[in-house]
This record gives sequence, structure tokens and C-alpha cells, in this order.
Amino acid sequence: MKAANNNIYEQVYNAQDDDGMMSRLATVVLVLVQRGMLVAGFNVTKELLTLHYTGYAKNRLVWDINFFEHMFAQEPLLAAKDKVKGVFICSNKNLIIPDALYDENEAKNWLKHIFYVEQKDVIEAYTLEEDKARYILSAPMDISELVKINFRKAVVQPMAAYHFCNSTKQSLYLQCCITGEQVCATLHNYSQLLWHRVFDYTCAEDIAFEIRQLCMENNISPSKISLRCNTISATEHGIINELSAYFPGLRAGNGRSITANWDGAIYLTQQLVACV
Repeated sequence: MKAANNNIYEQVYNAQDDDGMMSRLATVVLVLVQRGMLVAGFNVTKELLTLHYTGYAKNRLVWDINFFEHMFAQEPLLAAKDKVKGVFICSNKNLIIPDALYDENEAKNWLKHIFYVEQKDVIEAYTLEEDKARYILSAPMDISELVKINFRKAVVQPMAAYHFCNSTKQSLYLQCCITGEQVCATLHNYSQLLWHRVFDYTCAEDIAFEIRQLCMENNISPSKISLRCNTISATEHGIINELSAYFPGLRAGNGRSITANWDGAIYLTQQLVACV
């Protein structure tokens, strides 16, 4: 990781040392999280070429529009905007509502009743076909408009989309994505959706506590859970290592072992690109 100006931190991973890599860039996936963004570049067959993560310190706003405007203009992987096929947003202000109960206006009211949603925030609904439900998400209007202006051809989805897209059919399957400040977690039991939440954390113990609370609420033994974790960057690799002490069977989102710093982010973007 290298530090840039204004407490901005950058990380870069290249699958190969190749000066011609940018000429083979065909598909770009963008992930937006609190105080950061991950950009992944793929070739025409969707093989990963490179990852760029940029984040900023907590002394700035959670969704600092100046940061995202600057990065959308300066990030080399975002220069060819028509190649950005998918934009994924992580927000802790979300609800999953069964199709049978879904009403657009009522859904927005439910979300506002549970979370503090600012008047100018945008509320969007996404279809979860396999779970026969709608995913309701609130995001800052400035961020939403910035995405629409810059990436008109991109499909915009929740970051959790890959948790519901071609999900593995197995018992008590808990998928997590760990960012610098939050965890996005979803529990399925075969085809049944049991639980979904985006929550804050400060250390691996916080995540372990939240998972054990989930198990207690649902009368589940933690030893029966298959835990699959991805990360937003290389930084969270240390959290993965610490979390594996609580859950020895922990694997990456695609079921593989996590050994190198970038493995969690690589597997995250490979699963996300399959959703666009």
C-alpha cells in the first residue's frame, strides 16, 4: 500500500507484469464502499488482469463526494467508461422483502422506519430471482447520480448480489465480504435465505461475535456453518487470518483456501463479474 495526498491510500495488484495489459482491457467492475472503492479489470474472456483499491482516512466524510468525483476522473481503469459493465454498492441501509409482500411505497416506508434515511438519499429495489424477493437499498443521492452520469451502460447492483447469484446449494452457507469498516454477510440453508446484514466492525473478534449471535438467534451450532469470506482489498487479509482462529474451516467465497494478501479481493471480483 502507498499513501497519496489528503490521507488517500492506494493498492495495486497485477495478475501479470505486462506493459500491454491495458490494451487487453475489455470489462471493468467497480465496487463502492464506505471511504473506498475497488476497480477490477478483465480481458475479453473475463480473466482478471488487475485490481486497484483506493481508500481514505476516517477524518473525512463516510461518502465524500469529492473523493469519488476525483477517482472517477483520475482512475485509469475507469477512463473507458463504456467498459464499466457493473457497479456494486455496499450499504448497511437495506432490507430484503419477499415478493409476496413487496409494495414499492411500503418498502420505502419500512426502510425509513428502521434506518435513518436522509431526505435526499436514493432508495432502489433489486430483484433476487432465486430467493423470490426484493433487495431494497438506500444510498447517498450524490453517489447515485455520479454513477449514473459516468457509467451509463453499467448494471448497478448491491455488493451482496453475488451472495444471491448462482449461490451454492449447501447447508448453513454463510457468505461474507469484509471491507475496511463493514462486513456484508448472508446466510442460506440450501435454497432458503435465513439472514442478511451489513454491520460495522473494528476487529476480527467483532465479526466472530456477530456470527455467534446469528447462530444463537437461529439455534445453530457455529461448527455447522460453512464460512466463506472475501475482502475488498489486501489490507483485510490480516482480519481473515484472525477470524480463521474462530472458524477453522474458513475459505474464500469460491471455496478455495486464502493464502496470499490479495486472494480475498481476487475471488470477490471474479464472483462479481459473473453477475454482470
